[in-house]
Amino acid sequence: MYNWKNNPDLSSKTDGDYTSEVIDFLTSELSKNPNNYELLFSRGNGYLDLGKHQDAIIDYSKIISLNFEFDIPSVYNNRGISYRGTGQFDLAINDFNKAIKLDANYRDAFNNRGMVLADLGKYKEAIADYTTSIKLDPNYWYAYNNRAMSYWEMGFIEKAKKDYETVKDLVGH
Repeated sequence: MYNWKNNPDLSSKTDGDYTSEVIDFLTSELSKNPNNYELLFSRGNGYLDLGKHQDAIIDYSKIISLNFEFDIPSVYNNRGISYRGTGQFDLAINDFNKAIKLDANYRDAFNNRGMVLADLGKYKEAIADYTTSIKLDPNYWYAYNNRAMSYWEMGFIEKAKKDYETVKDLVGH
């Protein structure tokens, strides 16, 4: 995987100010090798970090269209996040489903699908996904937090409070 911190021209940048320059660098590199998975994935992630979801979708979709001899769950997961960011919930769910099909232990894909389901008001289904994510990684505070919000929306205040307490324990607050 391409690591911008290994590039001497970029390594002096802080995490807060490097993303746009890294994207420019990756774009330059992609002009020489437009089908490079690692460059496309890294640039897509940069776009995702900046909230440029449509640009991220383009890069992730190109990776998928290149039909590598492998499917990478994180490409589908990240494209799903971008679809969610553009309000394309059905496409997001499809991508999270694909990521889960490729890796049944992908906690982030379960959590992210749960977030879309919660966006759609399908809290019971969202809670099931968050619970699966927690079973896969009992220290994944983000899934507890998301599940707590869904419990709260459903009126299960005590369950929500319990999950919020777990979040506080896990993050040390």
